[in-house]
Amino acid sequence: MTYTILSLIELMEDQFPVLLNAVLERMPVLVAGEDIELIDDIAESLTTLCPHRLRLMFWRDFTSEADILSVWEEEKHDYDVSRTVVCGLSSNLRLALERIAHFNGWVLAIPLGSRVLGMSVDEGILSEVTDHVLKKSPDCGILRVRSPSSMEFSMKSGTDSSLAVEKKTVEKILVRKKQSLERIRRLLSKSLRGLNVSDAIMKAVLKLDDESEKLTQDVFEEEISNYVHAARRAVTLLSRIRLARELGASTTLTERNLYEAIGWDSGEMPDLIRFIRAEWHEDFSDCVKSGALSGLGAWVDSMWGA
Repeated sequence: MTYTILSLIELMEDQFPVLLNAVLERMPVLVAGEDIELIDDIAESLTTLCPHRLRLMFWRDFTSEADILSVWEEEKHDYDVSRTVVCGLSSNLRLALERIAHFNGWVLAIPLGSRVLGMSVDEGILSEVTDHVLKKSPDCGILRVRSPSSMEFSMKSGTDSSLAVEKKTVEKILVRKKQSLERIRRLLSKSLRGLNVSDAIMKAVLKLDDESEKLTQDVFEEEISNYVHAARRAVTLLSRIRLARELGASTTLTERNLYEAIGWDSGEMPDLIRFIRAEWHEDFSDCVKSGALSGLGAWVDSMWGA
């Protein structure tokens, strides 16, 4: 895979948070383009946008819908089992369409202008694939790849997310990368001060492209991990709220109470609820409401030993 997190951010700019949101919420993503090697590379690269998930490759790790549905069923019954993301390469497009109906959590390569197992793939096929995917998915995204440095992403139905978490993640990446690289360059410059080295050598020493990529990857994985762990804490708390409701208590939790309890301060509640639904197959939207509730704060604090 040649597309790193940093290269995707730089290429997609304002569209990157939308793409990241789609992958995190397990919306199907179709990668359409004429260069087979390129779209396969990008499809594999997009799976790194959810580093906390286990990547499965269609036709290598599983070959039928029953296989992947059994994985999802295990997820529903075990919060701790690894969540999955599925990559479908262009050579297996026809097999995927014949065997799979549910494409949630998939990144699927669509090789426009090519012939795959006897099927000629064109814009008409892309429309058919989109319709096929949308039969079982609430939405899907299409990443059109025109060249290695030109691509455009959009959701078929737009997005309801505020994208606050995704935008803050990008912002933190760029700020921390800049700060870290500036510190490294200052130290290197000081160490070379007074030495009789050419400008070419100085430029080579201060070129930190590899370090930039690694810093971006590290910060990205840290931010996504923080979000996933905060959401996991929310699942623990909201499952208790649901149990209390099932036992007859008219109990809900305010957004403020929940965010304080899980130690999180980014994004809007509907975004978190959608992510939890995608990640753990649970809908807790009826357990949270806006406004103040008396008496819940101490009970919530007591769950974490406060």
